Amino acid sequence: MSIDQQLLQTGARLGKLLRPAVHAADLDRRVSARNLHLCAALGALAVETAKALGASAEDADRAGHAAAMLSLVTKVDDQIIDSPDFHGGMQTDRAALRDRCTRFLAPTLTSIRTGRPATDEPRCQLAAQLGCALRDLGSHGDRLSVLLDEIAHGWGVQVDAVAVFSAHPSTVDLETVAGVTAQISGSWLRMISLVGTLAPGALRGFTVDEHRAFTEWGRAIQQADALADLGKDIADGLVSSLPAWLLHDVGPGAWEAGLACPEIAVAAHNIDVRCVVSAAELGGLRARLSGLGKVPALLHWIHGFLLFRYLQGPACVRPMDHPAMAPHMGSVGSWAAYLGAAGQGS
Repeated sequence: MSIDQQLLQTGARLGKLLRPAVHAADLDRRVSARNLHLCAALGALAVETAKALGASAEDADRAGHAAAMLSLVTKVDDQIIDSPDFHGGMQTDRAALRDRCTRFLAPTLTSIRTGRPATDEPRCQLAAQLGCALRDLGSHGDRLSVLLDEIAHGWGVQVDAVAVFSAHPSTVDLETVAGVTAQISGSWLRMISLVGTLAPGALRGFTVDEHRAFTEWGRAIQQADALADLGKDIADGLVSSLPAWLLHDVGPGAWEAGLACPEIAVAAHNIDVRCVVSAAELGGLRARLSGLGKVPALLHWIHGFLLFRYLQGPACVRPMDHPAMAPHMGSVGSWAAYLGAAGQGS
């Protein structure tokens, strides 16, 4: 089965199972049908991790269900804290914003840790169900502790991301922006995949280098995601994502002019090219996760899919056959079909 077929089937199956709980938690209906499908589909990372580490297909599927739930718990919270009515944009005091984000996220984190809703909010009900599902996977207590610590780290990264990306680019430096960029997807992809190590029959957790490799994959994937969502992010007041920050580094005038047509601006200054890692680097990252079965192939597919989303966007002026882009465009047909099917909430 091809990767796009696997993700379509996983997203459809787990999305259908989890839709009622997600709708109950998502009171303002911020999670679209496509969001739900894509988040559920990435439960496949835990499935393939579990299988690679020795779990049965049945137990790997249980891990995938819990991982999809984790993916959607993060999405429900993200859709709120990333919105301008929550973060307030560039004028908001950064310390106050961090405190607001931390306090908002704390109940779902507590609900996951305890398996009991920390408040009567519907999102905490979903998070508590997740906590119980993680514990029900098996007796790998040490690996559960690793995962819970990773989830807590990921919640902290969410706070960093909102505080940094909604700030004026003159107030944050490149090291901070690049570091948060790598951690957003690095921690998220690692926590989703780590669920697979909890499956009965899984023989080990992640090695130190596998743990680090997820951060590098996260950098590559989040940079592509930042290009794909550039216009939306700027409209939402997230004006210091990596491509937006690099545009400001060209000159404040370029950034201010680019706010209206960011895809044209980043292409004009070759910033999009700077955000695309080389095919050789991705090959090295695949090798570092070779002990996790199909996981590196899934990550490679995700990277290409996000870059494809950027290139096929209506405002993008960069051709797919550009030398920096073409090596990543081997699955255009499958990505286009997947995007269309996922958009229907299949």
